[in-house]
Amino acid sequence: MPYRLLLTLLPLLLSLSLPAQELLCNVSIDAGRIQSDRTVFEDMQQNISRYINFQKWGTDEFQAQERIRCNLQIVVTNRPAPDYFQCTANLQVYRTAYNTTYETLSLNIQDERFNFRYVPYQQMVFVDNTYNDNLTALLNFYAYIILGFDYDSYAPNGGVPYFRKAQEIVNLASSASQEIGWRSSETNRNRYWLVENLMNSSYRSFHSIMYKYHRQGLDMMESNPAQARRAIMDSLRELQRLSRQNPLLMLLKVFLDAKDDELVKVFQNAFVNDKKEFVQLMQDLDPSNMARYNSVMEN
Repeated sequence: MPYRLLLTLLPLLLSLSLPAQELLCNVSIDAGRIQSDRTVFEDMQQNISRYINFQKWGTDEFQAQERIRCNLQIVVTNRPAPDYFQCTANLQVYRTAYNTTYETLSLNIQDERFNFRYVPYQQMVFVDNTYNDNLTALLNFYAYIILGFDYDSYAPNGGVPYFRKAQEIVNLASSASQEIGWRSSETNRNRYWLVENLMNSSYRSFHSIMYKYHRQGLDMMESNPAQARRAIMDSLRELQRLSRQNPLLMLLKVFLDAKDDELVKVFQNAFVNDKKEFVQLMQDLDPSNMARYNSVMEN
């Protein structure tokens, strides 16, 4: 190989072999509603992206191709003070099914109160077990949530250590921060309740649902579609039991917000009896979206 070509390819080859951070997150800031200098938002986007992607969040070593791909879109809705931003955020987390190029949404969640203070070129530093400010607390919380959902999909209860870290952040922020989203009394669907559900022993079967759906279901779809659909159907039956236990369970909405469209695709080519059972299950789990689920009977 020519020496100059080797020098050109060396950084790429190293990036493919050296351990990398866990997250590969595309961060975008939508500030179209705000009439102000764009430079603060450009700096904010770059700074948040560096913080998420360059931080080592756990102890496992990841190769570059193993990083968890995700999108974090922050929409700035108001700027009541020069350093204070009221925002919403949408987080989408992807996982590649085994031996395919198909990417499934493992998490698709909206945070309506993603508010924080920020000044251009501020230093964002990760400090474990400490509340520094609301922005780093939010990013730390969702980084651990991302890892938890990803690890749950590969091993039974694999994500629990990361959900425990997210719960520690909630505990710190609920007492140190005045921002909304960290406390149980505000609403039944916020950061507090997300991690409460994930760590509540009454709902521990959700972790096995995530494992069965992804590892025994989607990962087997290429090699054994019938077996894969059975595993996915089993996970839906277990989700139905959780729903009957607590119809307002936040985890039910979290699961369906990520999987509703995918479930239709999974069962479009199933046997008729499986389609009928799927539609009956979804009538119980997500009755407001039955037009979508009933479409599987059209094929």
